[in-house]
Amino acid sequence: MLFWKSITGAICLMICVSGIQAQNYALHSIPTSGLPGATIEANIDLESPSPAQGFQFGLIHDSTLLTPTLVSEGSALISTNAGSGADYFHFELAPIGGPGVVVGAIVSLSPPLESIPVGTHQVAVIQYSLSATAEPNSSSSLTFINTLGSPSVNCVISVGGVSQQPILDHGSLSVETPAPTGVTVTVDDPCTCDATLSWTNGGLYDTIEITRDGATTSHAGTDTSLLISLTDAVAANFEVVGIRNTQASAAGLGSGTCNQTPPSIGPSDLVCTIDHETCTVTMSWTNNDPTYQDLTFSVDGVLVSTLAGTATTTSHVLSAELVDFSLEIGGSGGCGEAMPSINCVMMCLPERFKRGDVNGDSGVDISDAIGTLSYLFQATPSPCLDSIDTNDDGGVDISDAISVLNYIFAGGAEPPAPGPSTCGIDPTVDTLDCANYNTAVCN
Repeated sequence: MLFWKSITGAICLMICVSGIQAQNYALHSIPTSGLPGATIEANIDLESPSPAQGFQFGLIHDSTLLTPTLVSEGSALISTNAGSGADYFHFELAPIGGPGVVVGAIVSLSPPLESIPVGTHQVAVIQYSLSATAEPNSSSSLTFINTLGSPSVNCVISVGGVSQQPILDHGSLSVETPAPTGVTVTVDDPCTCDATLSWTNGGLYDTIEITRDGATTSHAGTDTSLLISLTDAVAANFEVVGIRNTQASAAGLGSGTCNQTPPSIGPSDLVCTIDHETCTVTMSWTNNDPTYQDLTFSVDGVLVSTLAGTATTTSHVLSAELVDFSLEIGGSGGCGEAMPSINCVMMCLPERFKRGDVNGDSGVDISDAIGTLSYLFQATPSPCLDSIDTNDDGGVDISDAISVLNYIFAGGAEPPAPGPSTCGIDPTVDTLDCANYNTAVCN
């Protein structure tokens, strides 16, 4: 009875030790991923508890997604034989029984014989071309198999001249969702800081998620822009993520800042002049900002006209004499804001003259009597008929010449208001006018 227990225990020990040893030999296909249309590398690692002199394996894939283009030695082989790599390294990209690849390697074919060290090391890198039409979140298994090639290539690790059957740790290649690119913030209106976030979609998306400074919103998968509002002088950061078949892409990144346009400085240096004969006021000013949207001209608070933002002068005929009018220039700044206005107060004075000053030289003397006679008998033009009307009877005749002479030489009555010394208006309603009297002599 004891004998059988010992035999049973020994067998169990052998099985357990064998199982532990087998689990230490492995080929690992490392999971990888890539974008549609890209070239993807899949790494193959060899795990061994003893130095390994070689290996071989077959690995199949989904041919609708992947096309193998090259197999290269892994880092564990490249470093052998003084950096020249394995003495024998062979691969087939289209073996019988595929689609798949077959790879075989022997580290050294002649002394000194080198090995792959104990542990887990990269022994091969398989390069695949991923279909440009591959759907994100789809995948291809990368499965070790013993039936590729003719004759079939078994998956083994060679240790001390003995083929070890490794654990086959299959891998996969998954298709990533292409990320949006060219994430850009464009300030559309520097007055309001309204802007547009735009991007280029890397592929077909079901939805798009946009994160702004930590807050995420969802949008249609076909969108390529979004109207946004920025804060003056505050940078906004954006992440744009495309989602296809529930798989999110990497984030496209962008940021933007609005430097808001300050309020315009309004016009200044207003100068107002008036032509009293026509009651025309001419106004001129200085613009302090080239971006005025418009300028406005108002009289006594009532809008008269809207001027171009570049205007620097305007004119206006006052509607009455001897009345103060407030003339104002205002308008809208570069952002449409109301600007401070500038104004002047003007009055149109009526026709002013000195009675008896026929020739407009400021004095009343014999020349004025002669001027009256010249007007009457020689048709000499007169600048002011009211000044000739020395006796203020509403007409011009020889009596006016006599009145001047009486005033000068005979102590006659002074000509009626406004008189010969001070400029003024004609207090008498008549048909005479005084359009061209030299009002400069009134000063």
